[in-house]
Amino acid sequence: MRAIASGFLAWTAVVTAAVAQCPAPGDCRQVHATPGCEMPDCCDIVCKINPLCCDLGWDQGCVDIALDECDGINCPAPGACEVAHPTPGCNDYACCDLIVTIDPWCTYASWDDICASEAARYCGKSPCELAASSAPDENEPCYKRLNDGWAAGVVSPRIELGCGQSMQGRVFSGGPRDLEWFKLDGAARARYRFTVNAEFPIELQCLLGGEEGPNEVPWLASLGLCDGGRAVNFIANAGAVTLILGVGDSDRAWRSALECDQINPDNPPDPADPPPVQVTGTRWVVRIDCLPLGDINGDGMVGAPDLGALLNAWGPIDRGVPVDPLAPDADLNGDGEVGAQDLALLLGTW
Repeated sequence: MRAIASGFLAWTAVVTAAVAQCPAPGDCRQVHATPGCEMPDCCDIVCKINPLCCDLGWDQGCVDIALDECDGINCPAPGACEVAHPTPGCNDYACCDLIVTIDPWCTYASWDDICASEAARYCGKSPCELAASSAPDENEPCYKRLNDGWAAGVVSPRIELGCGQSMQGRVFSGGPRDLEWFKLDGAARARYRFTVNAEFPIELQCLLGGEEGPNEVPWLASLGLCDGGRAVNFIANAGAVTLILGVGDSDRAWRSALECDQINPDNPPDPADPPPVQVTGTRWVVRIDCLPLGDINGDGMVGAPDLGALLNAWGPIDRGVPVDPLAPDADLNGDGEVGAQDLALLLGTW
């Protein structure tokens, strides 16, 4: 799962032969007669230090090295990957390695509900690659933060997209976390359709308010991994409105596993540093469309399906329930109730 430079793996022919025994049956932290052990990463570390551990047998000396050098390595380990359990790691190496790369808690602490949820969501999922796009590129090097609004402590511009416009770019998850801020400030209450296609799990949140605050996040949408173009159809009041695109899901934001792969000339990497890790692709393509308030289903026109959606939502809106940006919003005038005034607004844009 982790990308490793070819030069980083160069060693003697003896060690190369020894590492061929990794993984092998046997607990890396227990003596056993056969060479090698079941945790590939730990096995490789130990056998680089003492090739005999992968040639003759896994004696106490091999165990001592494992105990000293393999702290935090727990893949594979007892416990099903899609089931929470109190110990770190899980029993499928490929899945375990993916999840602990995304979420180090899962290898140092316990395989909790979030680890199990991430395993169910991402393990076995085929990577996807976006088709080439003619949309303008954001042109943001991953070692800079050019359009992160006021997230990074220093105010930077937000990306401005007009109605019907698209853009493409790349996003990363660490050092600090990369976010794309899209400016949708409006002079009047308006409906938008924001379509996102990405090679990574999409976390999209709506932020209300300007840099001086106060700020409010009325909703956060988790749009899945490799699900094709997903659209959020929502209404925003007049004022400062920002859509923030990052890597993550309904459980948490990703802060690792998609590292910058461009060289910062002002801070070049150390030649001994391992290469960047990218467990999924990093590209995104977005499009913003401005819709009539009455276009509840977001198909580009106001008609019978929108009328049906409005009538089905008739009555007060429960503000105690978190806003679902993927659900139709029939409160056209924003008064907290779907009623005659909303019906009049819909018919006015029929």
